[in-house]
Amino acid sequence: MKVYAIVLAAGKGTRMKSDKPKVVHEVLYKPMINHVVDELKKIGADETIVVVGHEAEQVKALLDDSVTAVYQKEQLGTGHAVLMAKEALGDKEGMTLILCGDAPLIRAETLQGMIEAHEKNHNMGTVMTADCDTSTHYGRIVKEDGQVTGIVEFKDLQPDQMDITEMNTGEYCFDNKALFEALEEVSNENAQNEYYLTDVIGIMNNKGLKVDTYKIDDFNEVGGVNDRVALEDATKMLQKRINHDWLVEGVSIIDASTTYIGRDVEIGADAVIEPGCIITGYSRIGSHAHIGAYSILHDVVVEDGEQIDAYTKR
Repeated sequence: MKVYAIVLAAGKGTRMKSDKPKVVHEVLYKPMINHVVDELKKIGADETIVVVGHEAEQVKALLDDSVTAVYQKEQLGTGHAVLMAKEALGDKEGMTLILCGDAPLIRAETLQGMIEAHEKNHNMGTVMTADCDTSTHYGRIVKEDGQVTGIVEFKDLQPDQMDITEMNTGEYCFDNKALFEALEEVSNENAQNEYYLTDVIGIMNNKGLKVDTYKIDDFNEVGGVNDRVALEDATKMLQKRINHDWLVEGVSIIDASTTYIGRDVEIGADAVIEPGCIITGYSRIGSHAHIGAYSILHDVVVEDGEQIDAYTKR
């Protein structure tokens, strides 16, 4: 089955207090939007649409020819943003992932897991969820006999819903045609005069279409980065995750707390990385290589067994 993706990246990100769009800001030396798009490439998405808006040209400049950018002139809600992709995807057979451009820690493995659950359970809609404590201000999942019947925003929770701990992460998988058919019925008759993507859930229920959840263990994968504090937090979380994975693979990182390795770097077994190194881009570090302390390497190839002096910058 064909897999399409729509990445929502039109927002300004006011809390960043920046001239740049939110998704252009970097997490571990890579723009947020590229983290999301590159994970979609890893799962072999057949077509990826990025919805741009504020300072659109800055976002489009980061995208290669494999990605189609569509423009949302006015930000009228998440449902309206997804509708911007209708011309490109509306009549196609397959499933469509809807992802947030400001959630750069998402993993390809998680997306693949949601796709497989969506297919296995013959869903028309699948909502990615995570458990949270009852004070978390995210929409909650309302279920009946295994069917997702609605998503209730935190401020709208009724007394008998306050103990719900399964929350909406804002990432979805839908049957493509069913999605766009439902979106045509979404109304903006609400306090914000916006078209909410979550209204699709109720519309699908009314049509008797199956909507289920795909629960993940690590909410950090999908938490939105809305300000500079969250940006730094995301960088540290990704740094820790990547360094842990390389240590498990047989790479010696002498001080993981001061070492920053980009998501696209490859490292051979028995390589040694001294403290304070920053290795980014598509760098390739050979097995048994030794990277001296406080070296900065970007898009470099270090051969097997090669020694890099401390404080090297390439």
